[in-house]
Amino acid sequence: MTAGTKIRNLMRLLDASDAPFWAIDPKGKLIYLSAATAKWLGIDGAHLLQRRAIAGSPLSNDPLDLLAATLSPPPGLDRRGTASLRVQPAGDANRRIAPIDVRFVRVGQGESGLTIAIGGQFSDRVADEELADAAAVRQQLDAWRKRHAGIATIATAGVSSSAKRLRARIQVASSVRTHIGLFGPTGCHSESIAMRIHQQSAPREAIAIVDGPLMDPELLDASIVPVVNQLASSPEAQATVLVRGLDEMPLDAQRHLVHLLLSHSGRLRLLGLGSDASCIDTNAISSTSTSNDANVSERAKPPVDAALADLLASLTVTIDPLSSRSEDIPLLAAAVVDARHAAGEGVGERLSRAALDALVIYPWPNNFEELDAAMRHAVRSATRDAIGPENFPLAIRSFRPGDVAQRRKVQSVSLDEMLESFELKMIHSALEASDGNRAAAARLLGITRSRLLRRIESVTSDPKHAQPTTTAKKPASPADREQT
Repeated sequence: MTAGTKIRNLMRLLDASDAPFWAIDPKGKLIYLSAATAKWLGIDGAHLLQRRAIAGSPLSNDPLDLLAATLSPPPGLDRRGTASLRVQPAGDANRRIAPIDVRFVRVGQGESGLTIAIGGQFSDRVADEELADAAAVRQQLDAWRKRHAGIATIATAGVSSSAKRLRARIQVASSVRTHIGLFGPTGCHSESIAMRIHQQSAPREAIAIVDGPLMDPELLDASIVPVVNQLASSPEAQATVLVRGLDEMPLDAQRHLVHLLLSHSGRLRLLGLGSDASCIDTNAISSTSTSNDANVSERAKPPVDAALADLLASLTVTIDPLSSRSEDIPLLAAAVVDARHAAGEGVGERLSRAALDALVIYPWPNNFEELDAAMRHAVRSATRDAIGPENFPLAIRSFRPGDVAQRRKVQSVSLDEMLESFELKMIHSALEASDGNRAAAARLLGITRSRLLRRIESVTSDPKHAQPTTTAKKPASPADREQT
């Protein structure tokens, strides 16, 4: 019997089984799916062949790539040779695919290795608790991707109340076409969330992206002229403008933006990105604008024009800082590791317990962008499948909880105030040493008498500082008094 005939006989036996069976080559691509697998998934198995079965975000928006990725084995398979996982394939709006338990077996090593998967009932126990943890996180991630495929950006993963609120708001924002404000701290992925909302709510609509802090009315016109031309060319046309740094946009540019939005009412939509949702609090804006207190500083004035705030007030999405979502960090970090490993950036594919502990206590000042960069660094620097604290950037692996309080203490000190205080002490000392003789004090300080007089006048005019005083040890001579 030839080898080809043997293979065909084996395939017929596998196709005759009611247990799903598939095989993955050394590069992570699906090379065989049994008839039971195709029936379970509800598609022709040939459509998945040569697609990557590697955990993490697929390399395209093709639903079949996402489906193939959910058929990948759990972490640690290369080292252990066998593992079980409850596989939860991603279906579509019209078809729900039931999850099943799958046993994965690694046959061979290195480039000649082959992974086979068999669906069934398995009750084996995992001796390595860390691998069990990694498999549990993987199942959580698969469930999240399956339920929230349309909004599956990294910021939406998690079990905290912040993550649940964020997912709910994004779902609402994705279901309607209206002006939307997205507010969050530095590195919060607000732009990627805004783009996902745009793709869900208006997939074929033109979009213009502008940097708010750089705008003036003329530059704003030039930046969005393509979408404005589309609106002018057809009364049915619709378009969106996404403004980064809306709360830093000059007021004249904001007012011009309002004019454009109202001129194309219902057809031109705004997605505004900012750092603090309080800037569109219309009550605060009203009370500030009507205040008669002449001492209200410019910094107390709202950074967003009242008319623009009214447009955004109907729907806002607030993104909480990563430091307030510590319970979500293991899942978020694992999602990034999955994506980086799937992209072939390194061998690291799971996080050790010590690594997770280090991630949870770190304050993440740059939020999701910093997390993404840290996990990219970890996957690349890891020399085995498990990522440890030693694979993280220096800022994370050397962080201690007390560092935050110390850093805040240093940041709360004004350098100008410290220098001014030191200068005041030096002037006091020089005046005391010279018995109040300002000319002599200026010589001690190495400056001119006129400069000393200007500094004394500047200090004494500031109510925060007391007037420099001297301790007279002896009456000044007539010559000294004449010099002063």
